[in-house]
Amino acid sequence: MRAAPADARMTAPRAPRMSRAVLIERLPGYIGQALLVAFVGALVWRGVANFVANLHALGVSAGWGFLRTQAGFDIAQTLIAFTPQSSYLDAIVVAALNTLLVVVLASTFSTAIGVVIAFGRMTPAGLIRSASSAYVEVFRNIPLLLQILFWYSSAIALLPGVADSLQFGPVLLNNRGLFLPGVQFAHDPWALVLNRPHVDGFDVSGGIAILPELMALTLGLSIYNGAFFAEIFRAGILSVPRGQVEAANTVGLSGARAALLITLPQALRVALPAAGGQYQTLAKASALAAAIGYPDIMQIVGGTVLSQTSQALEAMTLVVLLYAAINLLIALAVGIVNHRLSSAEGRAS
Repeated sequence: MRAAPADARMTAPRAPRMSRAVLIERLPGYIGQALLVAFVGALVWRGVANFVANLHALGVSAGWGFLRTQAGFDIAQTLIAFTPQSSYLDAIVVAALNTLLVVVLASTFSTAIGVVIAFGRMTPAGLIRSASSAYVEVFRNIPLLLQILFWYSSAIALLPGVADSLQFGPVLLNNRGLFLPGVQFAHDPWALVLNRPHVDGFDVSGGIAILPELMALTLGLSIYNGAFFAEIFRAGILSVPRGQVEAANTVGLSGARAALLITLPQALRVALPAAGGQYQTLAKASALAAAIGYPDIMQIVGGTVLSQTSQALEAMTLVVLLYAAINLLIALAVGIVNHRLSSAEGRAS
């Protein structure tokens, strides 16, 4: 038998043509989809036209030119230099950095809490197991906003005033916040000087200030999300075969070392996808900072910038894009870590 020509063997088979009967059967579905697309498009066009008409009626101009104008307000916490003479764009950058700071701090603390509580729920010690279970059941069933408001009220009400600041070495604590020593350059470019915070009248000068709003928000997000991370990590721990732990005990590894070296690395591979979703939930929940006045994206961009410029569409578009960017960065980081864990497991096998 003669072999088929090479070009004939490599040619992909043609897709079968849709018969008239099948087309007639699917036609109502196609018409329905086209009508739905047209209806949604008409709604969007109508909404945009109505918005533009309202702008003209109010005498408000649309556009992004306001980003270059002077902001004219101050921000309580800034990670970069910012003054009232800075632009609105600078204010948006400051707000985004403040949000990222909260997300990073709360993600770190909630992860540590989740790991500890997850192992606590599986320990043979009955008291620790009961306390860990109570933590999960209590804190994940209390609304997050209530927890943030509770910690904020506690920080303001229980901490002393500036004159009676608590001092722990170079650290000061009062109802204005937590003040840590900072590092600054002296006249000699190779010399560093410790900038210690100190009480100066009715305020604290020097050092690095951590606002009560930041402490309350970080604490509330960490404790609340830590309860969910505990269940996620516990599910990952339960997925590790019991023989792995028994083998670790056989070679002389203690319970803590076996958990850190054997159980936890394997549990993270299973728990990471669900944990990634919880990190994104935490980032979105950080918008509750506006309830206690922490200068984050929602408070500065969706509040102060919007009210001063009346650029409602532009300001809220920036809020949406900034939160979307933060969540996409989290998804990208989780995907990279998950890929590396999967690659390491493949090499090990």
